[in-house]
Amino acid sequence: MLHEKIQSTIGLIDEVMDNKAQENENQNLAKRNSTFFDTLDRLAPTLRSYILARKNFSFSLQTNTSSVLAYIMDYSNRTFSDAKAVNPSQFKDRSDTFIGAISKEWETFYRTNNSDLINGLNIIVLVHPTPNVVRRCITAFNKCEKWPLTQESIDSYKEARQEADALLKEMRFDDEIRDFLIKVRDKKATLTDITPSILDWIKSENIADKVSLSIRNTI
Repeated sequence: MLHEKIQSTIGLIDEVMDNKAQENENQNLAKRNSTFFDTLDRLAPTLRSYILARKNFSFSLQTNTSSVLAYIMDYSNRTFSDAKAVNPSQFKDRSDTFIGAISKEWETFYRTNNSDLINGLNIIVLVHPTPNVVRRCITAFNKCEKWPLTQESIDSYKEARQEADALLKEMRFDDEIRDFLIKVRDKKATLTDITPSILDWIKSENIADKVSLSIRNTI
């Protein structure tokens, strides 16, 4: 009789232990899944931005970053298919790496493709009759440089791009005039920099009152 009671108790203990183990596993699974979904939540704006950048700017990733993105997509699809996350800490780390890498790559790409235009705007803002219009274009360009992108920032960029091209064409300055205006901006221009062609340009653009030189103390 006592033996049967012992066996029954052992059976109950085993059942409790099994239930406890299952409960722990469920809790661990919930934590892993939570890590996975939290990471996806942080990742989503970057993925949307990447799609926008490819569509609107023909932006492409470097090989290493592209490989990390492939891992992220494979892991995500597998996790959704299996309905459980396995080793989500690695997925989180790789996602953080991807977000940092693509942000830097976009910044480099954007500056490389827009530096001449932005530099031109930073020059003509000194002498343009409506400098606020030029500053508005510069602001739009700077906004689109920031990652992640939005459709709003891209639309502002496209509008500013058309306006900026028109502004630069309107001012009609060549490399000599550009170099002169850079010196004016940096307060390094001297009387010897005002060549006949630059003087003619200043007169034709009616901006003589906007160009000023200063006397530097060289002692």
